[in-house]
Amino acid sequence: MNKHILDMVKKVSVINLLFGMILACLVQLFFKSYGLFILLGVSIAIFNFFINTIVGAIISERFRNSSASLYIISFIIRVVMAAGIGYWVFICSKYNVVAYLIGYTSHLLGIYIYSLIENN
Repeated sequence: MNKHILDMVKKVSVINLLFGMILACLVQLFFKSYGLFILLGVSIAIFNFFINTIVGAIISERFRNSSASLYIISFIIRVVMAAGIGYWVFICSKYNVVAYLIGYTSHLLGIYIYSLIENN
């Protein structure tokens, strides 16, 4: 795998983990039971980002002829996994889903922070 891509995945994961922990602690202080679900959302987002990067690198290097179908299969598996965990969170409490989605979406902020750091 490309060293730059691997470095990016590591840095984005660290930024997301730090941001997720801070966000989860702040939310846990004010809303007692939602911090764990924010941390769960951030963890699933980091895992999906890592899997997407690994699968993308493997497909582009080894399976060039069938890359579109493998990308689609990988996408479907990752979406089903994230949605399945979201459904489980919804079964626990429908308000926990909001915290899960905030955590999952905050992953984009980590990517944005990484891009600002790299461009400056």
